[in-house]
Amino acid sequence: MKDANSPVHQSAIPRLLLGLIALVPAASFVAFLVAEGPRQMAFGYFNVLWTALLALIFGGWMVKSGRFSFERKFAWVFSWVVAPPITLPLYWYRHVWNAPEAQVVHD
Repeated sequence: MKDANSPVHQSAIPRLLLGLIALVPAASFVAFLVAEGPRQMAFGYFNVLWTALLALIFGGWMVKSGRFSFERKFAWVFSWVVAPPITLPLYWYRHVWNAPEAQVVHD
């Protein structure tokens, strides 16, 4: 069963909004580097939680899509752990913004 909320079923506006959301870890990382004391800790926690949420969303879509081999899934998840501010927006661009069009089946 395919997910109705999958990127292939979304118009451009929700996809674009998700792209902006995917940039939040990068902005939060920069804020983390600039902040000091308790604010730095707050940005660090926020960044970890936001990144985990995006990885769960993108990972769920990746698993449900059936378009990825195990090796590609592992590579994306590994990249999200190692360099999320770079790889989350990259994943969004390649597989959410440029998701293939949904195939509508008429009975």
